[in-house]
Amino acid sequence: MLSRVLAVVVLALACTACSGGDDSPASKAGCGLVPESEVVGLLGSDVDATAKGSAASLRSKHVTASCRTVDSAHSRYVDVVATYHPKPYPLPKNACDEGWVYAGTPDKYTPACQHFAHGKGTTELIVRWQPYVMRVTIGRPNRDWGGDPERALKMTRALAQDLGVKEAASDG
Repeated sequence: MLSRVLAVVVLALACTACSGGDDSPASKAGCGLVPESEVVGLLGSDVDATAKGSAASLRSKHVTASCRTVDSAHSRYVDVVATYHPKPYPLPKNACDEGWVYAGTPDKYTPACQHFAHGKGTTELIVRWQPYVMRVTIGRPNRDWGGDPERALKMTRALAQDLGVKEAASDG
């Protein structure tokens, strides 16, 4: 009897390993929503990631998809939230103490708020890829955020391409 129970437990563990285990997209940097390489480029590879929803559920059921990837050793993180929102989307009215900057090209540009408080900096980019609205927040322990808006926009373009948004088809 004990050997049967042990065999079932071993089989269950083996099946977990075969089905992805800790290598599932949700446990990797970017959670399968945005390119892992982009998030690793900002945070490094020793991170924890937590996902809610998926690109597939966002596309088919309009369920919000999100991912938080954290490098707690260095107080850095990347948050991605994508929602189905075909109506106009007002920008937040809260203060943006370091100012609004813009990422992109004249064909596709979008605002990003840079904020510094309590010794920590954040860049929050908000972009519409019709009919989706995406927010990427990059947090860091300093103000070294020079390329963060462009990186965030690049991440959202990849997600929009995965969602089949025609406007995101080119890399320009």
